[in-house]
Amino acid sequence: MSKTPGQQQLYQQLLTCLRGDWHSMVVVPASPGAPSGTVANALAEVSTLVRGKRAMLFSTEGLEINDVSRVIVDMMQHIASGGLAIVSIDSVIAAQSGIPVTLAADVALLVVQLGVTETADAKRTVELVGAKKFMGAVTIEA
Repeated sequence: MSKTPGQQQLYQQLLTCLRGDWHSMVVVPASPGAPSGTVANALAEVSTLVRGKRAMLFSTEGLEINDVSRVIVDMMQHIASGGLAIVSIDSVIAAQSGIPVTLAADVALLVVQLGVTETADAKRTVELVGAKKFMGAVTIEA
């Protein structure tokens, strides 16, 4: 399957995220309304190919904070069976439901939408999650 130039650039950025010894990664949009699902889906695909472990995609997008615990349990069960877990969440600025799953995951990846993400939003997102949790950031076109 052929990729657009934007998709190719995203996949190249994601290759750098495969370093380290993590089993679960949360894709965190840096600002409200920024998509994380596209990046999470691409990351699951790249992770499976490069790391040789089945990466499963999970999502808490649109969920209330009380409903996130089921996603965390499913994520942990998948990891225990030898897989990788990639989770897409809503902006932690707009919805606090992503924070518990982010804390349960090994690492987080910040998604910055070029021309849309405000610097203040990105800083606030990093503060809410904790800077040490982030392994890096990727940029996507608006």
